[in-house]
This record gives sequence, structure tokens and C-alpha cells, in this order.
Amino acid sequence: MQTRKVLVVVALVSASIAMAARDGITLRKALTTGTEKYHMLTTSKQTISIAGADQDMAMTSVASYSFKIGAVDAAGGSAQADLTTKVEKVDFDGPLAEAMSGQKDKLLISTTVSGKLDSRNRFNTDTAKKIDPRSVILGASTASFVSPLVEFPEVPVNVGDTWDVKVPKSPLTTKEDQKLTAKLVGEKDVDGKSVYVVSVTGTVKSNVDIGEIMKGNPVPELEAIGATDMIITGSTDVSGEAIVDKATGQTLTMTIKLNTKEEATSSALGDTKIPLTGVSTIKYTLDK
Repeated sequence: MQTRKVLVVVALVSASIAMAARDGITLRKALTTGTEKYHMLTTSKQTISIAGADQDMAMTSVASYSFKIGAVDAAGGSAQADLTTKVEKVDFDGPLAEAMSGQKDKLLISTTVSGKLDSRNRFNTDTAKKIDPRSVILGASTASFVSPLVEFPEVPVNVGDTWDVKVPKSPLTTKEDQKLTAKLVGEKDVDGKSVYVVSVTGTVKSNVDIGEIMKGNPVPELEAIGATDMIITGSTDVSGEAIVDKATGQTLTMTIKLNTKEEATSSALGDTKIPLTGVSTIKYTLDK
């Protein structure tokens, strides 16, 4: 009889643990009216192969990445928001650096897009908005799908669970939605805060029509080099990790590594396809 009681207790405990596991962790962002600002440090090395010869160029850029969050619709779990990205500094190194050095001031651009930010960290914007073609040079085509706001899952998850992260169609990627994979890696303490560790991995394809983008925002410097009909195609492998504050759902830091393989074509190049490869690291840090 005593053995049977013990078995019943064990069964009840096991059932409660299993139920707790199914309940899982609900990842959500606490939306608050105000400004949420990150600094973005990007380091990259790009290789352009021309006539069988490789030309390397290293780049380091610093940019601010600020969300101005408006009135919060508590019932809907969303708020109007403006995202402003401002390039504050750009430096080049390598054989192609001299050619770019005279263009640095022209690359210190600022762009603002408006949309809705929700408690699942989804920022939905107007994809028809004009895009500055120079942002492609600075890697905005990659930053557009590796923002510090990792999309949270709709349902509760446990450590080790994965979910899809939508990469919206865009002139800087492709005309179709794509997806990356997020994973709740674990929990820990960082600088006195309890945090979640979330990884993001996958591959994003690109088919960027520079000429089409320039129709809405012409850039004389790019027109002068025959970029009006340039097409850049390829893919980028993404591997990143975010540290998310348990209390607020804010990303405290996020580091992403990107490996890009693309090729450029245009009438100015004739039948020649220019291979473009690159390795980049982007680090976002929430301003305190």
C-alpha cells in the first residue's frame, strides 16, 4: 500500500512538471511611450573579384538606431513608432579605401521609417517607402533583417524550442517574405539582470535592383558609375545571439555574424558578373 502511494505521488509530480513544461515561457516586450535607442557597430570585409583579381575593402561604421514609440494601445498590444537610423562614422581600409575615402561624408546619411511596433517585437513598416541607394553600401540590406528586435513566438516556449522569424519582402532583399529561425537558448544573469539568451540563424536570399531603388531616390555618384541598372543577387548566412531582459523584453545586446555571397551585373559591365563576398559582424547595444 505504501509503495502504491509513493507511485501515485511520483506520477502527480511528473504530471505537474510536464504541464509546467507545456506552459513554458511567454516572451513579450513591455511597450512604453518614449525613445529606445541602440548603437550599432558594424565591421566588415568585402572582396570584389574583377578580371580574376581580388580587391579587398574593410569597413567600420557606427550608427544610432532609435525607436520613438508613441501612445500604446494596451488592448491591441501595439504602438505607433518611428525608427531613425543615423550613420555617425564610416572608415575604410584596403586597396579600394582610397576610392571610397572621398565619399565618406556623403555616406553619413539618416533615414526614418514609420510603422507599428507590437509586444512580439514585430515592427511593420511601409515597404513602399523610398530607400537611399547608398544604404546598400553600408549594409542596410542586411541590417534590415537583423534588427535588435528579435520577433517573439506567438505561443509559450521552453529552453531549446525554436520558432520562425519573418523577414518581410523588401527592395533590399527579395519580393517574397523569407524566414530565419530563432531559439530560446537559455537563461542567465548579466550585470545583475535576469535575461534570456535567444539565437537567430538561417539564410536570406537577395535580389536587389539598384536602378529600381534609384527611381525613387536618384544618387548622381551612383549614376556616374553606371549603377542605374545594376542587379545584386545572392544570399547571406546569418548567425546571431541576443541578450533579452526578462523584465522588459528589451534586447540589451545582440551580436550577428553575416557571410555574404553575391554577384553584381549591369549593362556597364557587359556580360561580366562581378562576384562579391563578405564577412560582417554587427553589434547592437542598448543605450543606458
